[in-house]
Amino acid sequence: MTTAYLAAAFAVAGCWAVRAVLVAGDHRAVLGGRSAPRWLSVPAPVRAALADAAVPMPAEVLWTAWSAVLAGTVALGLLAGGPGLALVAMTSVTGGPALALVATRGRSARLVDAALPDVLDAVARSLRSGATLRQALAEVAPRIEGRLGDDVRLLLIEADGGLSLVAALDAWPRRCPTPGVRLATAALALSVDAGGAAARAVDGVAATLRSNLALAGEVRAQSSQARLSGLVIALAPLAFGALAAGTDQRTAAFLLRTPFGLACLVSGLALDAVAAWWMHRITEAT
Repeated sequence: MTTAYLAAAFAVAGCWAVRAVLVAGDHRAVLGGRSAPRWLSVPAPVRAALADAAVPMPAEVLWTAWSAVLAGTVALGLLAGGPGLALVAMTSVTGGPALALVATRGRSARLVDAALPDVLDAVARSLRSGATLRQALAEVAPRIEGRLGDDVRLLLIEADGGLSLVAALDAWPRRCPTPGVRLATAALALSVDAGGAAARAVDGVAATLRSNLALAGEVRAQSSQARLSGLVIALAPLAFGALAAGTDQRTAAFLLRTPFGLACLVSGLALDAVAAWWMHRITEAT
């Protein structure tokens, strides 16, 4: 049961490390009142992946917390079980978030398409009341959250900076190339000249997007059993390995303290990660 105890210790140490990082800024604000928390700088690929996954926390906070957890678990693994356990800890702390980011890739774009129908409905109401498209977008922009809100506000900034509204609309799909954005910009560009008469076209686009979202949700619900099966298949070897090492000291010593055992452990973790990625690709395609 030694490995199980060490795994629990890793979890507790990680929780405490994350908690310490997250409250550090509050403590400094209370005690000093002037110094802001110093977060670690985030590499550009990590920042882009977090933004693409629409993670609802600042990238600096997440990167600092992850770095603290990684350093703590690797050090604890070296002290408690040698290089083998440190390798397992490093692989778990590194591979888990990486696989999560891969699984949620493109989530920000999907959230944009999901929020577009309501935004288009609000724009159509403003167009019917006699507002221009520029006025309608300015009216709804403060109420939009997330990436869609940022895109709409950037569109208005570009239009106010000298770029025509049609050109600003044409640039939006290049930043967010989703089917919903391309369809929405085509309808909105039509309303630049047509005015209130284009409200019907905007309503039609909103209805089409809702139908597409409903269909995608049904397909996702139908494939949920396949995704769950893939998750179980990917986690089963890890659970079996932890159980075997925790109940048999000879197995733990072989895997964590011998060169051949470490090679088997690394190969098994790599193959399991590749299998998890491949099953995710298969279920995502369905």
